[in-house]
Amino acid sequence: MTQHNIMENYRLTSRNTIVFGVRRLERGTKFPLPAKAPDQGTVDDLAKGFARRFPSLADVAVKRAWGGWIAITSSFLPLAGQVGDNTFYSIACNGHGLAQAPYVGSLIADMIIDGHRHDDLEHVWTRKSKFPPAVALGRLGLRMIWAVDRWNDLVNGSRRNARRATAE
Repeated sequence: MTQHNIMENYRLTSRNTIVFGVRRLERGTKFPLPAKAPDQGTVDDLAKGFARRFPSLADVAVKRAWGGWIAITSSFLPLAGQVGDNTFYSIACNGHGLAQAPYVGSLIADMIIDGHRHDDLEHVWTRKSKFPPAVALGRLGLRMIWAVDRWNDLVNGSRRNARRATAE
């Protein structure tokens, strides 16, 4: 994980390939959401960042790109609940599902077994959505947040922080 606001991540796979990614927020405007293809500008930006961070691998080209939707709530907390007698759900981990989803799922499983809702689950449990539309998370707001974060990464990026750390 880099020190950047955009939170790029890089991982070496068992096939000796590198998988890397970034979060870039976009708001869906229709239901159901359309299939999500990766934005070519984002792919190009990631490839440039990869070449800057790993100069010895700058000639390695991006072979494949993937893009997908994530659910975000205005509180930035996931939602959990129950529909009917036997259907429980956990949604909207706000881009942190790899860490949050198993935890919330285990809390739901415990609740099903012992009938007690853990305090952590109580905080995300909902019977009905109560979140108004978030103005900041509109199309223009998300693009502005992305631009400000990207600019800040360029000005205060990891090279500057690395030089500062080695000078101390």
